[in-house]
Amino acid sequence: MSKPESSPAQDNVQITYEPDGTRVVTRTLHRAEGPPITITHRYPDALKHHYTPGAADEDVRLYSGGFLNGNGKYYTGNVSFTWRPSPRIQVAGTRELTADDYDDLFSDATTQTGIWSDIREVLVEQPDNLVPRQPDSISTTPKPSKTNYESIADRIVGEIGSSKADLDSLTFLIPNGWEAHDAAYICNPHNPAQYWSGRTTTGGDGWTVTFDRLQPMDAKAWTELRDSAGIRFTHVGHLARVDGSTFTSEQALQVLERIRIGLALALGRRTSCFLPVGYRNDKPVWALWQAYPVDPYTRVSSQWLDSQVASGQLADLLAKVLDFTAQEDRREALTHALAYYIPTNTGFDAALGVGLPISGLQLLSFFHFVTEGTISKRAWEAQNPNTEAEVRQLLTVMNVSTPVPGHFSNLAAVQARLNPQRDALGTIINMRNHIIHPVKGRPGRYTLQEWAEASILANYWLGLALLHLISYQGEIVATLGARVRHEGDERRSVPWAPPALGTTWSAGT
Repeated sequence: MSKPESSPAQDNVQITYEPDGTRVVTRTLHRAEGPPITITHRYPDALKHHYTPGAADEDVRLYSGGFLNGNGKYYTGNVSFTWRPSPRIQVAGTRELTADDYDDLFSDATTQTGIWSDIREVLVEQPDNLVPRQPDSISTTPKPSKTNYESIADRIVGEIGSSKADLDSLTFLIPNGWEAHDAAYICNPHNPAQYWSGRTTTGGDGWTVTFDRLQPMDAKAWTELRDSAGIRFTHVGHLARVDGSTFTSEQALQVLERIRIGLALALGRRTSCFLPVGYRNDKPVWALWQAYPVDPYTRVSSQWLDSQVASGQLADLLAKVLDFTAQEDRREALTHALAYYIPTNTGFDAALGVGLPISGLQLLSFFHFVTEGTISKRAWEAQNPNTEAEVRQLLTVMNVSTPVPGHFSNLAAVQARLNPQRDALGTIINMRNHIIHPVKGRPGRYTLQEWAEASILANYWLGLALLHLISYQGEIVATLGARVRHEGDERRSVPWAPPALGTTWSAGT
């Protein structure tokens, strides 16, 4: 090993390097009583993004200087990413008015018609054709010395660099991510003695993806984020090709969209890959300033992830999503089915929360048996006279039986009122038909609790069907148990797993 190198930050930390270049960090803790304690680790540096994120609901500085708006007019000002009232890229700037501006007031130029208005694009100054560095601060927009000036404050999008440029890596930020106590250890590159469990690595379809939890996201920060239903960046992501080859930003954005789909399935809510920056030879040559919808970080979240093993679960699921969505028709099917799943999972009217999952199950059943199966559309319609028959076929293939869970007493009360009685699927379909196909003289009057239990079970089946769609066979948590679930509770394999791994499943497990 090489000669120890003292850490400039702490005199009890030494850094050495092994022959293969591996860094070894040794920290010695002196105690009042007893011999010193030595801690040694070889953890890699945490990922670093071009833009340093802030605390919950805190804006992110992106740019300060001159820029051109969509009309080719030059302003001086600032560009920021802001969370409120919704995630967006915001520009503010000023410029002196010219004689042409006054002429425009009397021109015959037509105004935009229709109900849509485009989000404006801006072009910023790029020293050395690189993505501008993040400003240290955003100052008050300077006003020209003359009185005839114009100020703008607008929502914009911005692409820096060419979408055709070759990149060798890309980083991005993820808001409202996940807790994972089984993640690999990483350390602070500025102070390697500080380390934490934060890295998840996965990949698929020729791509490798790494997620690092930001150091400020400790247990207290997660609790505050959850209790406030807040929003903040929690992870840095890194994307590259497995073989090290280059790629364009257009290719990268397609993969980021597929990662977004996978995260939505894993987390049960909306998040995305924000502020991507592409690099070539470690230099930032491309960036995209654009915002996307994000759901608050609340207790209503994933049905599948357990924070004790979430890193492994997420890596497995995302790998399968990347492979599955390599085909466009598969990507569309998964996207459309998630559109039924996410709104119900994050909070929806209980009655409609029954209709949406059933429609999603119907979509996936058709996709499984007809689109990717061997049954023709005509034969499918002949075999299945109604929605219940279509959904039941899919649940049967998934090895999910459908009794009413014993602790779903309100759904059982609905079942008891039916003549003849039906299982959980038949009961839920009966309730769903009252709102999808209302019949005069037969109103569907159900309590909130009855709707809620029907919605919970139907959306649980839809979530299982989404996992079945991508051939996920890992563990999931037992979310439909009769008692309040805690992290680390019982986990089991999905119902379609081989008999050696799984057990007989019913609606209540």
